[in-house]
Amino acid sequence: MKQEFLIKTGLLMVAIFIIATVWFGFRTIDDQATMIDSLTNKVKRQKVQITLLKANKQQESRQTIQSEDKNIEESVNVFVQSLYQVKKNQLNERREKAKEVLTQDMFQKYFPEAERDEKYQYEHEIGDSTVYTRVHGENGSAIVTFEETIVSLAHGQKESAQVTLEVYLQKEGRKWLVNRFQQLKAEPLN
Repeated sequence: MKQEFLIKTGLLMVAIFIIATVWFGFRTIDDQATMIDSLTNKVKRQKVQITLLKANKQQESRQTIQSEDKNIEESVNVFVQSLYQVKKNQLNERREKAKEVLTQDMFQKYFPEAERDEKYQYEHEIGDSTVYTRVHGENGSAIVTFEETIVSLAHGQKESAQVTLEVYLQKEGRKWLVNRFQQLKAEPLN
């Protein structure tokens, strides 16, 4: 009897052990399945976030380029006005504007101190300009077209031309400064 009791108790213990092992096994499998689902969902959310961040970065890059293009356009317009819009008694205004958008070398070249007492024979009037810009990191360039009217102060004669320039700029801090330019075309207007 005692031996039978021990065998039944041993079988009961083995059965309890097997049941506990199976139960813990299924519990572990369920926990792992839950963990896998959780990680899969996390990976999906992170992929969505990465996609959104990439799209946001591209949008910011486009906005930065548009902002830089706008800054270059403003510098080029000020450059054209200060260099080509020539009228009596406006040299100081032109110099101040030019100082903001020209490199030091360009400023010295086109606005030397000796020019202050110069007599004007012509006045130049500038019409609206159109600017096409390109940004290359810390360097930029622009093609600008505008109508220029030249008036002889002695005779009152007027001549108009469509002028096209290529302007080269460099970035210094947040400013775009003109470091050189080239006149591409000047066609008389009838």
